[in-house]
Amino acid sequence: MSRHQLRIQRKPFEALTSAERSGWAQLLSQSATSRWAFLSPTYAEAVHETLGSVDVLLCWQTDELVGVMPLQRVAGWLGRLGMREPVGGHMTDYFGLLARPDVTLDWGQLLRQARVPCLYFTHLDESQAIHGLTGDSPRKGLRTRIHPDGGAAHWEWLRTQDKKLVSDTERRERKLVAEHGPIRFEMQSSTPEQDLDCLVALKNSQYRRTGHDGGALLDPANARLLAHLLKAESPNCQPLLSVLHCGDQWAAGHFGLQCGPLLHYWFPVYDNRYSAYSPGRILYRYVLQGAREEGIACIDRGEGDSTAKRDFANEEHHFFKGLVATGLRGRALDASQRLHWRLAS
Repeated sequence: MSRHQLRIQRKPFEALTSAERSGWAQLLSQSATSRWAFLSPTYAEAVHETLGSVDVLLCWQTDELVGVMPLQRVAGWLGRLGMREPVGGHMTDYFGLLARPDVTLDWGQLLRQARVPCLYFTHLDESQAIHGLTGDSPRKGLRTRIHPDGGAAHWEWLRTQDKKLVSDTERRERKLVAEHGPIRFEMQSSTPEQDLDCLVALKNSQYRRTGHDGGALLDPANARLLAHLLKAESPNCQPLLSVLHCGDQWAAGHFGLQCGPLLHYWFPVYDNRYSAYSPGRILYRYVLQGAREEGIACIDRGEGDSTAKRDFANEEHHFFKGLVATGLRGRALDASQRLHWRLAS
């Protein structure tokens, strides 16, 4: 589709019509490359209700909605002057244009028509190149593409690929059971509010213990976002709160979002008292084995290339970031942001 045929409109989230929201959801359900919960209207609504106002860029071909991009203002005075970022900010694992595959444009066209002077983004997936959108500073992302016969078959396949990892995980699980009692696993928590509170508390304890002062859930607003999403019912943004108990103790848990066959493995955590048993690995094994019954074919670990993420990964891709601007105001915002980064480094 020629970029000159596109009409781009920016609307506040609350001003969207039911037809526009329905068209957005349909684009997401039909997407072969960008079916991510973080581009769903359900996620945007949760952010709008808990973190602040959301704007939506709508791409039209005559009267047909062919593309959507949700954004929010950045915090502080740069945001007040018009600088935007992906909806959800650093909570968001994926960013880009949700669009039909024949839609192509460039950042300049998008920003000019939408009257957005400056945009800072991270987590732009490499697949966005089909729409003409690129960035810089690539970072690796990892996924587990699950065996077609399900998680149990995948675990046995993994045994042929990394026998040491599988054997060690099974050994640690046996030791955990012997020393602390039988394991009870819930793919979907039966007490979600209580378990989410426990997960947030343990995650914040982990941030403080490891000196991660910028941990996402240390901000109460981000914890409220998870609580709001916990009640979501859309198949394109379905919450999954999985919990692993040992005896009568909470050992590990994970809060993620499922979008069709993809599970965003978003906030995993374990009780540090059980760290010697690698409870994060044991939890992942149980989630993997229960994936088929939930319709999950792929578990996405987001950005980052840590040992824990690589343990079970069998697929790589890249994320990009960027700072793009248009017009005098945009260039001034761009320069101000870059100066701020230099002074802070």
